This record gives sequence, C-alpha cells and structure tokens, in this order.
Amino acid sequence: MLNDVQKRRLYLLIIAVVAFTVRLIPSRTYSLAGNDAYVHHDLVMRIVSQGPTIIGHDIPSLMGLKAYGYPPLYHMIGAALYMLFKTELVFFLLGPLLGTLAVIVMYMVANEVFSNEEIALLSAFLFSMVPSFVTRTSIFIPESMGLLLTTGILYMIIKYIKTVPGYPDIDKFELGGFLNLFRGELKYIMWALLLFGIYIFTHRGWIFLAIGIIILLATFLIPSFKKRPVEFGLVFILVALGILEFIIFAERFQAVPVTILGFPKWMGVLQLVLGLYAASMLLRSKNPIHKFLIIWAALFMIIGTYSFRFRDPYAAIPLSLIAGYAFSEVKMKLDNSESLKYYPLFRWNIGPLIKKVVFIFLILTPVIQGAAIGYASVVTPTVQQNAAFKWINTNTPSDAVFLSTLEDSYLLIGNTHRRDVLLENTVYKGFMGDAPSIVENMAVKNDVSAIFESSLPSEACYLIEKNNISYVYMSDAMHKKGLGLYVPFNPHFKTCFVSGDVSIYKYIKNPEIQSNSSKIVVSGKHSEIVNFIEKFWNGYSYSEAGGMSYTDPAEDLEFGSLFKGSYDSNAMIAALYIELGNMKSEEKLSTRGEYLLRWLSYKQMDNGSFPGGMPPSEYTLSTLQTIYPLMNLKSDESQKIVKRGLKFVDSQVNGDEINISPGKKSSVFIGTDYLKLKTEAQVAGMYPSGKREVIYSVINKQGYDGAWSPRAYENIGILKGLALYYTSTNDSKTLDSMKKGAKWLKDHQNPDGSFQGDGNDNIYCISHYSDAALIYSLTGENNSMQKTIEYVMNKGVKNDPTPLRSFLTFIWDMRFIYGSDRALGMAEQLLNG
Repeated sequence: MLNDVQKRRLYLLIIAVVAFTVRLIPSRTYSLAGNDAYVHHDLVMRIVSQGPTIIGHDIPSLMGLKAYGYPPLYHMIGAALYMLFKTELVFFLLGPLLGTLAVIVMYMVANEVFSNEEIALLSAFLFSMVPSFVTRTSIFIPESMGLLLTTGILYMIIKYIKTVPGYPDIDKFELGGFLNLFRGELKYIMWALLLFGIYIFTHRGWIFLAIGIIILLATFLIPSFKKRPVEFGLVFILVALGILEFIIFAERFQAVPVTILGFPKWMGVLQLVLGLYAASMLLRSKNPIHKFLIIWAALFMIIGTYSFRFRDPYAAIPLSLIAGYAFSEVKMKLDNSESLKYYPLFRWNIGPLIKKVVFIFLILTPVIQGAAIGYASVVTPTVQQNAAFKWINTNTPSDAVFLSTLEDSYLLIGNTHRRDVLLENTVYKGFMGDAPSIVENMAVKNDVSAIFESSLPSEACYLIEKNNISYVYMSDAMHKKGLGLYVPFNPHFKTCFVSGDVSIYKYIKNPEIQSNSSKIVVSGKHSEIVNFIEKFWNGYSYSEAGGMSYTDPAEDLEFGSLFKGSYDSNAMIAALYIELGNMKSEEKLSTRGEYLLRWLSYKQMDNGSFPGGMPPSEYTLSTLQTIYPLMNLKSDESQKIVKRGLKFVDSQVNGDEINISPGKKSSVFIGTDYLKLKTEAQVAGMYPSGKREVIYSVINKQGYDGAWSPRAYENIGILKGLALYYTSTNDSKTLDSMKKGAKWLKDHQNPDGSFQGDGNDNIYCISHYSDAALIYSLTGENNSMQKTIEYVMNKGVKNDPTPLRSFLTFIWDMRFIYGSDRALGMAEQLLNG
C-alpha cells in the first residue's frame, strides 16, 4: 500500500504525464503546428546556419520593449539543442516539456499558497488543462519558456511573502506596517530577480508578470486605504496610471475585443466556474496572497475583454490557483454528502457510484476540453500549401520577396525561408536589426492592404515596386476582389503555380505584352458581333462581367464568371477575329486576334496548362478548351500554344482515365463525379487520338434511361464531349449513346424549350442550350433542335450567367450545325432577341 506522500507523488506524476501527452496532440502529423511556430523555427534555423551574430544589438528590442522587438534567448537555446541533438524533435518536444515543468512548478506554488497538497494537486491539474495554456505550450514558441519562468518567479515571490513579518494577516500591513513587506528573506527575491533577468530576454510576457507584481504591491496597500482613503486613494490612482503608462511604454498589446464566449473557451469551463466560486469564498480572507490572486485574476479578465493577451493565459494563472481551492471544497462536499451516503435504486445503493461518476466527470471535463483545443486550434498547412512551398523552394531565389496576407505569411516564411513584406518588417527587423515603430509597421500594413484591395492595377504595381516585391502568394479567398480579379489577365503577373487553394504569381516590372487599351469599333457586316464582344474588353484581354463563384469546382467551371482569365473565351475570340479580319479585310480585327495569341502564349503556364475556376487550378479541361479553337490556325504562335497545351493534356491521360487536374485522378478530392465524366468526355471529344477507351469508359457509366445525372446541364456537358468525339470518328457506339442521351433530354424538356431544373439551383446558360441543339442535330432530333434554338433566340444573351462564353459557344455550336456564315447571322439575331 502507498502512503499519503507516495500517493501525492503518483498523482502529480499522472498529471504531468497527461499534460505532456495532451501537448503532443498538435504535432501528431510530425509537422509544425501553429503560425508562430513556423517563424520561430525559421529564426532558430537561421541562427544554426548563419551563427548568433545575426541577432540584433538593440537592447530595448532584445528585451521586447519596442513594439516589434523580439527577445532572442529562447531561439538561442533552441539552436543549441538542435546542434547538440541534430534532430527536428527539438521543435516538437521543447514546448510540451517546458509546459509540463510549469505545471509541476504551479503545484509547488499552490502548495505554498494553501499549505494543502490536495488543493495543490487540483490547482496544478486545472492549470495544466487551461486551453490557452495548452496551445501556447504545445508548440515551438518562446511563450512556453516564458510561462515556466512566470510560475518560477511567482513561486519565489510567494516564498518571500511568507517570510515577511505580519504574514498571513493583511491588517498588520496598514500604514507603517506596509514596510514590513520589504523585510522578508532576500534570498528568494534574489532568485526571483535572477529568473526575471532571464525572462526579459526570453519573451515579452515578463511585462504581464511585472503588472502582476504591481498589483501585488497595491494589494498590501488595502489596509492603509481603509485608514486613509483619500491619501491612499491617490496612491491607488497613481498605481493605476503607472500600470497604464507601463502598458503604453511596452507597446503593441493587441486591442482585440473578445466576446464573453471566449472566456470559457480559452480559460476552461470548469476553471472559470470553480475560480469564480473560489473568489466568492476567499473574498473575506485576510491572507494577502488570497486577495492578490483574486484581484489579479479579476483585473486581467476585465482587461482581457479589450486585449485577449491579458486573458490568454495570464488571467488563468491566478484563477486556476484559487479554483483548486474550490475544487477541493466541492470534492469534500461530495464525500460528506448525507444524501449520497445511501441513495437506493431498487435494491442497490448507488450513492457511492454517483459520487465517483460526478468526480470523474469533473476530472474529464478539463482534460477533454484541453485535448480538443490542442487538436483543433492549431494551424497546419494543407496539401496544396505544401505543394506551393515545395515549388517556391525549388523555383525561386533565396532572396525573393513575397507579398501575402499576414495569416499566410507565417506558413510561407516558416516553410520556405523566403522574405515576406509583413513579417520581414516586424519579426525579422526586430530580431535581427532595429525594430520598426508602430507607425512604420502600419505604413507597410496599409501598403499590403492597398495592393490586395485596389481595383487600380497601376496603384498596385506602384506599391509592389515600392516594397521590392517579386512574387505574390494568394490563398483562395483573395481571388474574389481587388488584385485577385486582375492578376489572371494583367501581364505584370506571370502565373507560376495554381492548385485550387494557393496561387503564386511572379511580378514582371516591364512585361513584354503591352496593353491595346482601346476597344475596337467596326461597322458593316458582323459589326454587332464585334461590338458585343468589345463590351468585355479589360485593356489586356476579354473577361466576363461580374458573376459569381461556387464552392464546388464543377459548378464554378460551369456557371462561375469571377475568374477573369477567361482563356478559353479569348482563344475563341482570337480565332474569330482572325477569321473576320480576313473576311472583312479589317486589319484591326486580325491585329487584335494576333495580339490575343501572344497574350495567351504569355499567360500559358510553363507546363502548358491554362488555369480555370475560382480559385484557379490547372484543369485538364480548361487547358484543352483553350487550345481547341486554335488547332486550325496556322500561325507559329497558335501552334506553339497548341503544342505546349497538348503536351500537358497528354501528361494527364492514364489509360481509360483522364485526370481532372495534375495528381487528381478521382473527382472525390476536387468536385462531383460530373467533373470527372465531363473532363473525360470533352477532352476525348476535342482531342480524340487514342481516346476510344476513355469514351467507352464514359459510355459504360450511362444509365439505362440514357442519363448519367438527374441534372439536365450535366448530361448536356457529357453528351457534348461525345458529340465532338463522334464528329471526328463517326464511332457507332458513341452515336448510340448520344441517341439514348438525346431521348432523355427530350423527356426532360418543357414545351417552351427550357429544360426542367433550369433556375432551381442554377440558371442554365445559353451555352447549355446551344450544346443541346448540337446533340439533337447529330442524333436526328430536328424538331427538338429547332425548339431549343427558338428558345435560345427568345431568351437572348443579356441576362446569361456567363454572357461572353455563352455567346461564343453559341457561334461555335451553330457552325457545327449550319456552317460559319449562317452561324454568324444567327449570332447577330441572338443579340437582337
């Protein structure tokens, strides 16, 4: 049997093991977790590779007193451990180890405060699972060491207070008795000062501890305030002003208002409830440490509504200490509950069981919350982000300067060791040089915000050059406004990498493609077609006007029009303008068509692909849709584009399957099954060589009723691919499948020519109806074809979701059915419909 001392040690060991294990959860994938961890890892590796001389020499910055100064001691320790052990495990184990040590020290602190080992264990346990404390000691950041030093200094200060004359009765410190506070054993103060000296070069959290010490001194003035309220009221005001001035001096406390829900989330539900309960019980205590802990927790929680830095996790330190006292009281009441000594259920006394269940519930609640926060609250890069970082490391110079949002910059720098405008101006200047002022940093932040938000390319380019930016790193959300809308077509931005999540663009100061800024104006035959197309001219190319984006990639490629690259539309316009220029002897049309070919060649990615969708990705379908209209052009520029594009498409063909996007064989990872079927059908249709097995694989998935999908537009998209394949091969099996599909379309078409489902989830485009007309024409369904074309003519193009693409698709489809002359005439009628 274990004696009481051995039991306490065992319980403390269990608490430490659980605390350490929970803190390993964020590193479960063996990748750095959390934005800050990447930056601090990068700083350590710079010290390892370049030596400690890279650290700045500005003392206020090294102490964290400047707005963007960063103390270096933690990084030096990390570098030393890395060089000693030669393993990345240093970055995964150091934080949890320091956090666990802080829990053990907290046990020692609580034991000194309450002189009760049970309360000490419960306080340490509650503190170990404070969610904000878990997150800050799970990852590789200096605050993990700072929190250990905080608990160590607090331990020494409490040891000292217990040696001062008059302790533990606060009333003995009134007026002259206050000076007794400075008559304790100095050895504890010396140890506290030694730890504090280490702290100021470790993490700016020492400022919070310093404010806590000021609160401690003010606590001992309470008896004097009762005796001389006026005089000492002024002292309290001066102390409050001193704290405020100290905060202003320290600078950069984030003014981020928080909701009341943030307190239970980040301080812990049980910790908060028990802490408030303990405060109500200890409020009348004459022990100055009890009063200090209550005041400290209260003030930091109040200030924490303005700046979460005070709440997370510093307010949790005193709150957890007194919460252990309340937990002990609750446990004692459970043990002594008369009603639970005998609580019958049928013939069984379940009272003892209820006690155990309640206590286990109270124990598990903070553990579950701490583990859940540790699992969910950290930031790890996505597969697409990791691919982008790999590309950057391989293809960009080490001194390249990147533009990204602050949220993206941490992962970017930590994984690529490149320079980022925002963090370069804050963390890196503060760590390795002279830290910028808040005003200087705000100016850079404003520049970055203006670049991303600006609708004026000239303004964005000026600010990019001002900040020496060479690459732009954009996450998906940034493509829907400002800079994200024109980087796909503006030649100052060369598309280097897209993944449907992350995009990278190289900034070109003097691009070889110059804008043909004016719109083309023509008269005579087919002028209405040209004049309509010119409405979409953006100065460099043609883009859809307005539009929406869809979360599902298949829907976005079908109906979305926010992506302003519109490479497939520009390819159709290039071919059309060259043809019209020859027909009308209009040199400006031919010239514009040739310009668009150069622009397309310039915007084509190095691997031959043309991105599509919002956010953009290297879709096999969007690439072939772009090069398809150029296949019959004989110019060197068009053939160069086609050759590079086909090389990309060939790389995406795997037997009877075609990848949706590089590395994406299955649509499960990127969209609906429709996107895969449409990709395979239309790619095989536009590029039929060796694709019979692909087409047959699509046909084999056709339902007995002739459909692949309950949605008409999806069946039209697949049948369009089969139709293109059939026009090139006259394959009988393909025709049979098309006839079955055409019958299904007829059965789902309304008397007025509209398709059932049009407008329910999505408004069908004219391109869907013109594609359906093409399918009907090839399957001999002439009546249905005429009805569909009549519906299109009556509907007109003005309210179409994608008017430019739909208009051009209509021309191309009608050419298949009626030939070029009649197709152009029908296009003019459509504009007048």
